[in-house]
Amino acid sequence: MSANDSVAALRGAVEDAARALRDGQPTKPSPTLERPPKPELGDYSSNVAMLLAGSLGDNPRAVAERLRGQLEGDAGLAPDLERIEVAGPGFINFFLADSWYLRALSALLEAGERLGASAAASPEKILVEFVSANPTGPIHVGTGRNAAYGDSLVRLLEAAGNEVQREYYVNDAGSQIGRFADSIAARMRGEEPPEDGYAGNYVSEIAERLQAEGVDPGDREALEQRGIEEVLGEVRQTLERFGVRFDNWFSERSLYAQGEVEVALAELEKRGHTYRHEDALWLRTTDFGDDKDRVLIRSNGEATYLTPDIAYHWDKLQRGFDRLINVLGADHHGYVARVRAAIEALGADPERFEGLLMSLVHVVKAVHKFGNTILKE
Repeated sequence: MSANDSVAALRGAVEDAARALRDGQPTKPSPTLERPPKPELGDYSSNVAMLLAGSLGDNPRAVAERLRGQLEGDAGLAPDLERIEVAGPGFINFFLADSWYLRALSALLEAGERLGASAAASPEKILVEFVSANPTGPIHVGTGRNAAYGDSLVRLLEAAGNEVQREYYVNDAGSQIGRFADSIAARMRGEEPPEDGYAGNYVSEIAERLQAEGVDPGDREALEQRGIEEVLGEVRQTLERFGVRFDNWFSERSLYAQGEVEVALAELEKRGHTYRHEDALWLRTTDFGDDKDRVLIRSNGEATYLTPDIAYHWDKLQRGFDRLINVLGADHHGYVARVRAAIEALGADPERFEGLLMSLVHVVKAVHKFGNTILKE
């Protein structure tokens, strides 16, 4: 029995006593069981007598005395009672024995990390995707805030009785990965990274390790793979030190390798939601509430970032999750409508997707001006 069950048992005894006075009929509204404002009024107090007085045709204090008799005669409740008092206009005040508190305390200690958890009436299978920083560099404070929020959300959903998984989406495809590999190669040759590359000290450190392994700076595929592995290794360690773990690390590359991008595009075309314009492939997201249609495949044959994301969320749905939650930065506010539109275009319920936007704010308590100097606190 948990501590919550101990309180529930007391509440149940009150409701049973009320039913006994009403020939088994429940009390509407349900009686309260609250902590009194002063210790001398007991450990818990109920207004049940005042709720019953009208239907029983008696004054509340008289009804309270009848209820006290019922409750004192309850064999299951009696060992936990020190005494019951009737107070004021008809409140029933419970003074509980030490045995009740000892049993509740024992339940609290037994619960451990599961303290406060409950069984959901309709538990859901939920996938929460968060952090998902590009594997081209170490995570930073902003990412850490996203990690703290996402992990706290998962813990709350689990405590409410849901089956929840944490997922990190690894953006290991796309032009940024090529630029990352080119930056490593440049450092391995003793050169500066390309202008659109990555110039952090961590790139030099990765370059040194790969050079020691004998990796060829001209082997771009090897540099991409090993560079991603190095960054993700650091990301995992950082998150673990922060107390955040992930159940799944999902690779964007796998969507292409397993043909899931092509399957998602074919499904959209079959349902009549794509069209070609100026040699590009478009998705009719405006049919599903978006402010404009979105390009899936550019005229040069290159996929936009939305295309693998559609395949990714389709994959999530195929894995049998009831609800998909993404923790996003405020700069992704337009992304939510696009994903919901794509999910609906694929024939699924867009309400199964929820995008939670995080925004970093600067809170100013006061502004003071001294001449031309402005101070904020």
